[in-house]
Amino acid sequence: LERYDADTLKKRRYIFDKYSEKLSTYDWADVPVYETEEKISSYHVYMLRIKPANEQLRDKIMEKIAEKQVAVNVHFQPVPNFTYYKNKGYNVMDYPQAFKNYEQEISLPVFYDLTDKQIETVLNAVTSSVEEVLAIHA
Repeated sequence: LERYDADTLKKRRYIFDKYSEKLSTYDWADVPVYETEEKISSYHVYMLRIKPANEQLRDKIMEKIAEKQVAVNVHFQPVPNFTYYKNKGYNVMDYPQAFKNYEQEISLPVFYDLTDKQIETVLNAVTSSVEEVLAIHA
């Protein structure tokens, strides 16, 4: 905790800034807002939204990224997708914004020891994979 503000938070912010700088140049990318006048992120999870994606396209994009030896994830599941809530009668389609966020979102690696070279590797894997999958399904 002693290093959190001066070191860990700065490093994660640096990674977020690098991701956003490059990804914001693509029309398909919806980069996260991580700082406003009212709040500032902990920079824990970089959640990239791929605007034209649906769940199937997102999964194909993730497969392409994995083929390039980069691990991305779907970090947040809508609550109605959990078995307990399904059994209670909840349907994710009754929550269209939550479902849209889920099907368009992937989280990119943000760990302290991520190097500039690894950041570039992630960015190249993500951008080339998205471009490839979207071109095939245009």
